[in-house]
Amino acid sequence: MADNKSRIPVKLPSLAFIVCLLISIACWVLVSFSKDYKMSYEYKLVCDNLPEGRKSVTASDTVLTLTFNQNGFGYLMKPFSEKEKVVTISINDLIKPKNKVTVYTFTNKELYEYLVSHNFGPELVAVSAPEVITFYLR
Repeated sequence: MADNKSRIPVKLPSLAFIVCLLISIACWVLVSFSKDYKMSYEYKLVCDNLPEGRKSVTASDTVLTLTFNQNGFGYLMKPFSEKEKVVTISINDLIKPKNKVTVYTFTNKELYEYLVSHNFGPELVAVSAPEVITFYLR
């Protein structure tokens, strides 16, 4: 036989505490999703659209590290949340301003300018790695 006198009374939190807790959680979410963040992601490099007479292309590096400027819900948005991150580069468009040769070298600044205009928008901040990438055409 259980005796009611032996039970320990449970105090529930007051309504004011619960309201303050909910307001503080809402404020925390608002502040953390309004900050600007710089996030770096690794993308696999895929080359297509070769110039006429060329059969294949080999790159000195097949992984690009790209840095993006994001705020808040941008973490959850499309190109940043994909599991398989791939950057497709049109070799024909990339080498247009250069002379017709079989070896093309680009700095990360040149690659950044190309990626901003063709693949990504202004949220791309920099190409962190590699410093220089070379494409060999056959």
